[in-house]
Amino acid sequence: MEYLFKRFAKYYDLIYQIKDYKKETDFLLRLIKKNGIKGKEILEVGCGTGNHAVILQKKGFRITGVDLNKEMLAVARKKTKKIRLDQGDMRNFRLKKKFDIVLCLFSTICYNLSYRQMEKTIRNFHRHLKKGGLMIFDMGFNRERFNQKSHAYVNSQSNKEVDIVRFSKSIRKGNYAFLDMAYILFKNKKFHFGSEVHKLGIFDTLKIKRIAEKIGFDVKLYEYSGKPWTKKSKQYVVFAGVKR
Repeated sequence: MEYLFKRFAKYYDLIYQIKDYKKETDFLLRLIKKNGIKGKEILEVGCGTGNHAVILQKKGFRITGVDLNKEMLAVARKKTKKIRLDQGDMRNFRLKKKFDIVLCLFSTICYNLSYRQMEKTIRNFHRHLKKGGLMIFDMGFNRERFNQKSHAYVNSQSNKEVDIVRFSKSIRKGNYAFLDMAYILFKNKKFHFGSEVHKLGIFDTLKIKRIAEKIGFDVKLYEYSGKPWTKKSKQYVVFAGVKR
């Protein structure tokens, strides 16, 4: 992750400007309302550059963000001074407070590489939630959705400062997805090149649901459209779990 999350961290938002953060946040707000959550304290794990967090803060929530990467947090800090941001690993960070809602979005949870790591992460979410609080996380790398051997994608974006092209290819090898990415960045009449490989775990959706239920959550599964998730769904699966 040397390039996008470090060297090119300040261009992350440009690369992902096609992502509809507002639409996703609107769905999160509907889930929060649906589950009767009245509290305003949100912990976002894997907050990245803070795009969801900034929208939620403007909606009246008090946000704490945690991310492993300090370069991404530096970008987030430039957007707002109203959000607490801490560096930490989703499996073992410790904050001295409990929250009404814990979020972990954009398949961040799939950086766990085993069911053991996944269970450790969900237990940590449980530890930081108040009783009756809501955990929401999504997975794009579940077995039901990510069943092809490989997928290639090209994305290009520009602003007044730079032009950037990203080439990516995702390959499934057993229980893992490998995302090979290459970047060409044109700035100040010069080309800059970078590459990176991300390794993510591929998990069985219903097995993760059972793990969360064993830990102490009542879990329902959704698509971002709001429809219930089924094994035939080709969309991200969204886990909504209320702490018992």
